[in-house]
This record gives sequence, structure tokens and C-alpha cells, in this order.
Amino acid sequence: MVNAATTLAGMAWTEGATVLGRLGYQWDALGERDALGAVLTRSTASPVWDEHEFFQAGRADVDRLMTDIARRAPWLATRRALDFGCGVGRISLALSDHFVEVHGVDVAGSMIARARQENGALGRCHFGVNRRPHLHRYQTGTFDLVYSRLVLQHIPPELVRRYIPELVRVLAPGGLLVFQLPTVIWDPRRSFYDAPVRGRVKRALPKRMVRAYRTLKYPFFRPRATDMEMFGLARDTVVGLVDRAGARMLAMTPDASHGTSEPGFEYWVTRPSAVSRRPNAPRIARVA
Repeated sequence: MVNAATTLAGMAWTEGATVLGRLGYQWDALGERDALGAVLTRSTASPVWDEHEFFQAGRADVDRLMTDIARRAPWLATRRALDFGCGVGRISLALSDHFVEVHGVDVAGSMIARARQENGALGRCHFGVNRRPHLHRYQTGTFDLVYSRLVLQHIPPELVRRYIPELVRVLAPGGLLVFQLPTVIWDPRRSFYDAPVRGRVKRALPKRMVRAYRTLKYPFFRPRATDMEMFGLARDTVVGLVDRAGARMLAMTPDASHGTSEPGFEYWVTRPSAVSRRPNAPRIARVA
């Protein structure tokens, strides 16, 4: 007979994959219902996107990104780019006008299917589903640019802590990682896991076993498939993750695109190289 504690501990160990499976289920449903609106929310006055306007907005965003890159990282090579959380390819397709090769990954199969459809047979983009808490599908140092916007805010903090070092790892020396993330937002799942333990028997159990049990129980309390959960990470925590991954912060600028009252930031990160360490390389821009 399998020991119950061992089974629960094993399921807790694979929590990252379980959470990503749940995210995939949610975003698959969102993609099937209204893929464009799920990727980029519109005002209630005009809730439905015109497809041409939607992808044109992606090109405008990438044009602004490339202008900022020319100012902050003029040394950047333009061989390969990664769009992490690519959705239907709104940013990926626009990046292909500036990079030789673009890869996009997303947790939702419905989004990836639409992205491949938009890419066409001759496109320079490569799209794939990723429901793993890592990016082992890519070798270290693969990409000159790694970009992620309006994505990490929908991923629970413990997974973001694992993804940020991975985004740094796949970055080429001298490459650039740009991502946006709000600061700490109330996390209903964390509150469920960390709630006080009631009952004499439950209080006598190891905390790991209680957490594993709650991991199994939480799906019954999760938001509906069409709801979007929002999370965040403290700025100092993000800086620490970047530092420990061996990267250097170029800039942190206020960013309120997540749409809540909590502050947010856009982070510009580079991996050290002979080029990026030159004496006149830009120093980190810290904005409170």
C-alpha cells in the first residue's frame, strides 16, 4: 500500500505542473471564447477587437520597444527573439519584422493554434505550447531578446520566481530581457494555503502534509475558467532574482498597464558581456 504522506508530498512536489495545467485550462477557455479580448482587454464602450486593429496595436508596441532598445541597448543583436506568453502572436509577428527568427510560447493550446494560423506558411515565427515550470526546450544563451508583457502578472508568484531565472538563462551574453510585473497583489490561492489550521488532529500534522492536502482541495475553490487571476512580486524580490541569476538590471520604470492600484514596473535586464560591460554602458535607472 502506498504511504499517504508520501503520495501527498509527491503531489506537492509537482505543484508547479499542476498550476500550469490549471492555467492552461483557464486560458484555453479564454482563447476559445474571445482570444483577442483575453490577450488585450478593451474598454466596455468597444469590447470587441477588429482583427487588423489588434495586430496593428502589436506593431505599434514593438515599434516603441525597438525605439527604446536603440536608446538603452544599442549593441543588441537581432538574430533570435523569444515572446514569453505569446498568446495569438500579436507581439511575435511584429518582432519578426526586426529579428531573423522569433519563437513564441504560451500555456494555452487554443492561443498557439490561432498564432500558427496568423503566422502563415512562410512566417518566421515558431510557436509552441509550454506547460512546464521551466524553459528546458531552449538551450542556454539562445535569444538576443526575451520579451514578456501582461503575462507574468497572471502566473502565481512561486512560478514567477522559477521563470525569471529561466528567462535570464536562455538570454545570450549581451542580450536583453524586458518584462513587466506589478508589485504584490493579494493572492487568493496563497491565502487558502496559509490559512490557520483548525482542529486538533490537523494541527498535529506536518505543515507539508497540510499544504499538500490543500493543494488537492484548492481546485474546487478556484476561479471559473473564464476568470483571470492577477498576481505580483515585490520589486526588491525581482531585483534579487535577477542578481542571483547572474544578470544586470539596466532600468526599472513605473508601469501601470496591469490596471490595478498597486504599483508596477517594467524591468530591463541584460546578461554581462564584453560589449555590455564597456565603460559607457548605461547604468541602472531606478525610478521610485
